[in-house]
Amino acid sequence: MSDIALISKSLYSTKTKSSGYCVRCKKVHMLGSEMAIAACHSLMQQLDSLGSIDLSIAGPNKNEDLKTEYLFGDARGKMFGVMVCIKPDGSTMTLRAFSGQYNGRWKVKGWVPPLFNTGEIDRISSKIEQQIKTIGSEIDISPPHSDHWLMLRKKRRQLSQNLMRDIHSLYRLTNFRGDTTTLYQAYIGNNGIPTGTGDCCAPKLLNYAAKNHLLPLGMAEFYWGRENKSANRQHGSFYSSCKEKCEPILGFMLCGINQNESEHTAA
Repeated sequence: MSDIALISKSLYSTKTKSSGYCVRCKKVHMLGSEMAIAACHSLMQQLDSLGSIDLSIAGPNKNEDLKTEYLFGDARGKMFGVMVCIKPDGSTMTLRAFSGQYNGRWKVKGWVPPLFNTGEIDRISSKIEQQIKTIGSEIDISPPHSDHWLMLRKKRRQLSQNLMRDIHSLYRLTNFRGDTTTLYQAYIGNNGIPTGTGDCCAPKLLNYAAKNHLLPLGMAEFYWGRENKSANRQHGSFYSSCKEKCEPILGFMLCGINQNESEHTAA
C-alpha cells in the first residue's frame, strides 16, 4: 500500500482518545491522540516497507517470527500504539507498543514491555496449562453430557479461572502520581476482569511512561493486518482505547498526568 493511500485510509478516524474514570479524583482523566498521529503514520510506513516489527535491522536478515505477514494470515491483525512524550531533560521521544503477544513473544526490542515479569508468567502457567490440555483431551473422548464429561468441563473451567487469577496478580500498574498497585485494585468494572486486561497498547505505554518519568503529549492506536473476526477492526484505521478492558483501569493509570504537565510547564 502506498504512503498516500495508507494516510488517506486512516485519516477519517484519527480523533481518538484514551480515558477512564478515576476513583481518587472522582472524574474522568483523558489523553488525546492528536500529538501522536504523525508518529503513527511514520510507524505504519515502516511496517509497510520493512515487513517486520523489527525496526532495528534493514534488509532481509530479520527474525521470521517478527514479520508482519503473520498479521495477514489466520492469526489476523493486531492493535499498535504510539505515544509521544517529553523526557525529564525537555527533549521528546516516541514509545511504541503492540497489544498482547506478538507471535508468542511478550518482549521485542524497541517496543515497551508488558506490565508483569514474563518469567513469573511462564513459571505459573506451564504446569496448569498442561493439566488443562490433558483434561481437554479427556473431554474429547468422553460421552457428551455424561456425568464424567460435565465433571471434566467444570474442573477445566475452574483451573482456567484460578490460572487467570494468579496471572492477574502479577500485573503492576504505575500512574503519574507515582502510585503503583495491582490490576485487581486498579480495575473498577463490575463483571470481573476480562482476559487480556492490561495487555493492550494504552496500559503498556502509560505504565512505561509513568515508571520512567516521561510526560505524555499524545497517544494513538491503530489496527494493522487482516480484519478481526467480528469485522470491527480494519487495517490502517485508528481506534480509541477499548471500553471493556482499558477504560476500567485507565482512570488510575492517567491519574496525575495533568499535575505532571503543570509541574513541567512551571519548571
